[in-house]
Parts: sequence; structure tokens; C-alpha cells
Amino acid sequence: MGDPGDPWTVEKRFRVTEVFLAILWCLASAYLSYFFTDCLMSRWLLFYTPSATVVRLLTTDALIAYITNCVLYLSGASQDPRMLLPAWVSIATTLTMLYHLTHRKINIRKETSASKFVFSVASFLSLCTLLLQLHLTRDNDPTVPLFEMMRQAWVLIHRALHVQAACT
Repeated sequence: MGDPGDPWTVEKRFRVTEVFLAILWCLASAYLSYFFTDCLMSRWLLFYTPSATVVRLLTTDALIAYITNCVLYLSGASQDPRMLLPAWVSIATTLTMLYHLTHRKINIRKETSASKFVFSVASFLSLCTLLLQLHLTRDNDPTVPLFEMMRQAWVLIHRALHVQAACT
């Protein structure tokens, strides 16, 4: 990896971004998995005893964990961290589709809107992060006035803080 003081290369920045986004999608998958099993459990408790519901819940969770592990292995994410992001996006997408397929006949608006919100937030953050990373790695981009104003404001704030620190 090199000295910690060395500047980050484009490849290193992309890898860190991809791993961060993979963690984000992993958390979104965990949240969607919770909603999926929670709604199934609520429905099962109406028809089965609590012990039968627990067995069904544990079986469903074990199946989700096994399939997740298979997807991570088959996508190559266990050998190459660059494949973590597409693997976790596909896992979250599959969980969202399964959730909506199994719960479309039930009127559960709170969980449905929450699952859409989680998926939307993860998608938006991924898009913004990747676009920012793409913008930061280009050498021949035109100057963006907003970024230039923000950079100048940062320089002014930095100078003001140094002047204030020097006076005290």
C-alpha cells in the first residue's frame, strides 16, 4: 500500500469508494432483510404457533444467509473487493423484489415505503459518490463555478483560523 503520507492514487480512491458503497449496500440489504422477515413473521404468527413461527423464521434467515454467501462467492467478491459493490447491489435488489412480491397482497404501507426509501437512499448516495469520484479523477474537466467558490471559501476560512490561532 505504501507510506500513509503518500498521496492517494486514483485506483486507491476508487477502491475505497467501492468498499464504502459496498458497506452501504450491505447495510441496506440487512435492513431490507429485516423488513422481509418481520412481515413474514407477522403473517405467520396469525396462522401458526410461536414455536412454529420461530422455526420458519430461523429457516428463512439461514436460507437468506446461504444465498447471500453464494452470491458473494459466485460474483467473485470473495477474491476481489472490486466485485463487492455489484454483488451487494444485486443482493439488495433481489431482497427488494422478493419483499414486494411476497407482500403485495397485504396492505402494509409503512414497511413498503420504508423499503423503497432504503433502496432510494442507497441508490442516490451511490450515484452521488461515484459521480463525485469520477469528477475528482478527471484532469481535463472545466472549472465548476460552485466548486471554485467552495474552494475559495475554504481557503478564506482556513486563513482566518490560522490568523485567529496566531493572535491567541
